[in-house]
Amino acid sequence: MKKMMVVTLACVLVSGSMALTATSTPKKIDIVLNEKEIKTQAGTEAKIIDNRVYIPATVLRSARFSVEYKNSTLHLVNSYFHYTRNLMEMHVFNHVFTTRFNKIDQEVVNILGKVILEEPVDFSKLQEFIEETESNAGILPDNFTPVLDYNSFDFSHAWQSVEAYKKAVHELIAYVDTGDKEKLKSFYQERKQALEYYDLYTNIYDLIFKASFTSAVR
Repeated sequence: MKKMMVVTLACVLVSGSMALTATSTPKKIDIVLNEKEIKTQAGTEAKIIDNRVYIPATVLRSARFSVEYKNSTLHLVNSYFHYTRNLMEMHVFNHVFTTRFNKIDQEVVNILGKVILEEPVDFSKLQEFIEETESNAGILPDNFTPVLDYNSFDFSHAWQSVEAYKKAVHELIAYVDTGDKEKLKSFYQERKQALEYYDLYTNIYDLIFKASFTSAVR
């Protein structure tokens, strides 16, 4: 028969996120995580031995910890961590990406004004914005934990919006160089496509953020 693996937690070392309450009756020790009691099965109750609280690994699994004993080491990972990491990764990515994308769009508006007024146009700043945005237009799979039916690939609309804008700028440059109105028409079509991809990205971002938040706090 396998021995039950237990984890020792000294009461004085328990963090604020995991509260252990030892009652005066030795038959039962309540375990409360984030103000919610963790139910235990018969034979898996926490026990007090030599003034220390011993918690079976099965109880930690009930608290959404992955528990693995390997090479004389007990590995614990709280699954909440994965979803809180999603939130942090998404927040940073979204802030950087949307800021850069808006710079692209604003610079295009500035250039169009100069084109209408038949003033000299400099595309160098616009191309710099596109390169910056393109260099970080997604979240790496290793940095994102799938939630519900979503994974890191679902942020691909961000990358697609940048690629469509690259095509639009190419057509706009061709129009400025040649005066060919077909190039201008193509520019507007590609820019419209870029903005549509951007809208798709913001919509899916909101859905994934809410799903990750729900998984992190439930």
